[in-house]
Order: sequence, then structure tokens, then C-alpha cells
Amino acid sequence: MLVFDVSDFSQNASKVFDAALTDDVIINNKDGKSYRILPFTKDAGTGKSPLEEVPCITADITTQEIVELIRENRAGI
Repeated sequence: MLVFDVSDFSQNASKVFDAALTDDVIINNKDGKSYRILPFTKDAGTGKSPLEEVPCITADITTQEIVELIRENRAGI
């Protein structure tokens, strides 16, 4: 992982973008916020779902039961 502050990024933007092709790149802002640079892939923005090729399963569970399970898990029950 490569970490840059805003001024380093501003001075070396093209190098930072090149580095993002092969490594995780984080930009730290002066106010403490951090941003991750991700390269734009050819499939991005094409409307194709990244889950398109994930096979479906048949399950005997309702949407409400799934929601309840998630809420219980988040509540630490």
C-alpha cells in the first residue's frame, strides 16, 4: 500500500495514478479524511453486474426472515 498526502498527490498525480494500477493507493487529506484511488476498468460503467455470473440458489426463506437475521447479527445477538 502506498500512502500520499494531498500535496504529494498534486505534484505527482500521473505517477500516483500509474502506481494505482499495481498497488493500493491512499491519499490523506489535511482534514484527516482518506481516499483510495482505484483504476477504472473496461467493464466499469457498462451496466454489467459484477454478480452476473454468480449462480442462484433455491432457499426456503423469506425476505423478512433474511432482514431479521441481518438485524439480529448487527445487534450482536
